[in-house]
Amino acid sequence: MKSELWYTEEYTEHIRFSYRVTDLLLRKQTSYQLLEILETPEFGRLMLLDGKVMVTQRDEHIYHEMLVHPAMLAHPKPEKVLVIGGGDGGSIREIVRHKDVKKAVLAEIDDEVIEASKRYFPKLTSGLSDPRVQLQIGDAAAFVADAVKFNEKYDICFIDCTDVAGPGPVDIASSLITDEFLDNINTLLSPNGIMVAQSETPVYSIDYLKRYVKRLSQRFTYVASYVIMVPSYAGLWSLTWASESVDPNTVISRKAPEGIRYFSPGIFKGALEMGKVQFWEKIV
Repeated sequence: MKSELWYTEEYTEHIRFSYRVTDLLLRKQTSYQLLEILETPEFGRLMLLDGKVMVTQRDEHIYHEMLVHPAMLAHPKPEKVLVIGGGDGGSIREIVRHKDVKKAVLAEIDDEVIEASKRYFPKLTSGLSDPRVQLQIGDAAAFVADAVKFNEKYDICFIDCTDVAGPGPVDIASSLITDEFLDNINTLLSPNGIMVAQSETPVYSIDYLKRYVKRLSQRFTYVASYVIMVPSYAGLWSLTWASESVDPNTVISRKAPEGIRYFSPGIFKGALEMGKVQFWEKIV
């Protein structure tokens, strides 16, 4: 009987998702987390951090386009953008498609994630060579706190961090959901500033999502989660928008940049409607 290798990700004690694996390309314990790159028949190359799927070749564009482009097109002129986490480079790739951007900072704690992404996911990291991009390696929460002290402002901040809910280690991302950090992000944003954060699966992490939205609503005028379809992220994933002055329901009239494969204003509108649906609640 032919042996097979499978990777299984646990979302709850009752739900697991498995991928058939054809090759283990990299397995390395960095200073912060276990980094693995797998080859799979269905999703192509797949990156794991501490046993959780971070990115796959097949569907990464859905997540990154839906994280980045709604805010970039809703903001009147996004010139200075910050990405927290996102060492795979996908968010930066989408940001630098926009000509208004003058500076894009990637604040990533683990430089080995960036280097592995350059080697195994070159299309993801293509934006990192853009001269407008600056890498900030280190603690992102400390970087934000220092930026606030020096009265720096960013037009948009994307929180593209590792998971902070569910099983497994969460120490790296835990500093990115504290009250101090959320307050600092509010201060860091310019008058038309927007924050968009990955906020876990609305199916298996609904309690976390509800608490997160509540806490953001205590700090921002406009807060809304929108739900996107990402097959490798348990099917459905949520992103949460927060802003003092920009309503996510604002009609996006500016044309999206070239090269986009998934995002459209209509899809974003539908994702906002999906974020309002209540059937994510547990029925048992």
